[in-house]
Amino acid sequence: MNELFVAPPPAQAIAAMVAIPGVRIEPTILATQRGPDGHLGPEAAEAVLMLQATFADAEGASGFWSAAVPLMAMLETAPGFIHRYSFPDGPRITLIALWRTADDARRFAATPEHRAAVRDLYGRRWQYSHFSAIWELTSNHGRVVFCPDCSAVTPAAEQRCATCGAAHLTP
Repeated sequence: MNELFVAPPPAQAIAAMVAIPGVRIEPTILATQRGPDGHLGPEAAEAVLMLQATFADAEGASGFWSAAVPLMAMLETAPGFIHRYSFPDGPRITLIALWRTADDARRFAATPEHRAAVRDLYGRRWQYSHFSAIWELTSNHGRVVFCPDCSAVTPAAEQRCATCGAAHLTP
């Protein structure tokens, strides 16, 4: 059975990346969350939500996170929610979420809890800046697996290598 490898880019790749104007690499945290449709890969997403925020003070950031955690708990059972990734990047926090459909993302945004959090955001001015958008995806080439046991490339949905039969791992 194959295993998936988790590692940062090697030092020489990092050095080459930061030599490119505009590129910087900083230590950060990555928070991820799997939804009810989290067994699906990114090819199942028909919509992507992106949120970006900046904060001007600790009190505002704390207010934001106090409101965000209950919404994150709701995502555990949100219909159509696949996966989300959030990370700070210097003064910014960015969230990227994969949804089965844009309507699924909009239905979540329309819940009374989410609407209340947005009202509080505007009323209490937790953030210095806020951006949110939902993009509907029009095409993708599907996820493929490059079999480490042979030279085959097989659609991930097939779950086994088309040539040698090795099981595909689902990260």
